[in-house]
Amino acid sequence: MSAPTPNPPACRRQDRGAHVLVVEDHPITLQFLQTALESNHYRLTLTTNAKEAMDALDAELPDLVILDLHLPDIHGLEVCRHLRRCLGGDDIPVLVVTIEDGPEGHSEAVRAGVDDFLRKPILPVELRTRARSLLRLRQLRQDLRTERESLLDMHAQKENLLQYVAHDLKNLLSAAQATLEMMGAEEAPPQTLRYQDRMGASLHAMLAMVTDLLDLSINDRAELVVEQKPFEIGPWLEKVVHEFEPLAARCRRSIELRVPPGLRVDADPHLLRRVVSNLLENAIRFAPEETPIQLSARGEQGPCGSRIMVSDQGAGIPPALRDDIFDRFVRLKSAPDAQSGRGLGLAFCRLVMNMHQGRIWVEDNEPRGSRFVLELPVSAGAARP
Repeated sequence: MSAPTPNPPACRRQDRGAHVLVVEDHPITLQFLQTALESNHYRLTLTTNAKEAMDALDAELPDLVILDLHLPDIHGLEVCRHLRRCLGGDDIPVLVVTIEDGPEGHSEAVRAGVDDFLRKPILPVELRTRARSLLRLRQLRQDLRTERESLLDMHAQKENLLQYVAHDLKNLLSAAQATLEMMGAEEAPPQTLRYQDRMGASLHAMLAMVTDLLDLSINDRAELVVEQKPFEIGPWLEKVVHEFEPLAARCRRSIELRVPPGLRVDADPHLLRRVVSNLLENAIRFAPEETPIQLSARGEQGPCGSRIMVSDQGAGIPPALRDDIFDRFVRLKSAPDAQSGRGLGLAFCRLVMNMHQGRIWVEDNEPRGSRFVLELPVSAGAARP
């Protein structure tokens, strides 16, 4: 017969050895509290008035405060307020022992930062149980804070790594794109030119994805800056259209520009160009062949200022997805070329519009397709024609 298995040792309580500050002016009650708490193996600091208690708090913050409200010098709640306001002891629980049982006094005590109440006369087992529970809650809060700080640190490290990788990828893709452009300047067979066009489109999409990723990461660190200035939108949009005409021609689409003369906006030209370019590229990719893509702008009455619209005659976007598509990494799987979607561009567009105190949304383009609308607010530098 095998020997009996010994009982496992009792687990050591986490509150054992905790530092407890006791504030009680009545000698008999103070002795009672001391005797009841010593059986829990706490390290006790005993004080009999508010001044002694505040001096003890200034010398060393405890793990728990057991406080009588009726002290000979000042009200006991001043000790609690001193702990919360002056010493930053927000996570240190305060247990009040009192003869009062009215809601008025309790409400004031809660506003001062009291966590729990124990009405006199006190049972030793109830005192020990309340103390143990409050200390356990404090330990849980500390554990959660430590875990949160650890997760934030891990997230910061991940973001830094992502930024470094994206920055290096951007440099490599820019070099590859420049090399491909130099190759395109040389004469080559038509099939080679088609391959070069496809490679160029892929490099352009990858470079745009990395750029969006970098900008979103920069914004998460509150480092993305908007530099607004007033400018006339018509000539500015003409330049954007000119840049996209070769891509539209290769994809057998056309771009129509409709802007009233003299319309001005107040925006960051670089960031707004990224937004309009993103919307134009999406429209070219998703619109059917031999259909026009309309880029238009107009002034609005009231605080809306002006609107820039990109309309296509594609399959459209279901109403249930019209908010979700502006979230990161959300793509339209039903789109004919969904595999080339990055799930970052529209998130960046919404970010830029929010930073301009503007809006972006998508609506139906009757009778078919989608219309993306950018709305910029009125400002001193913007004027309607």
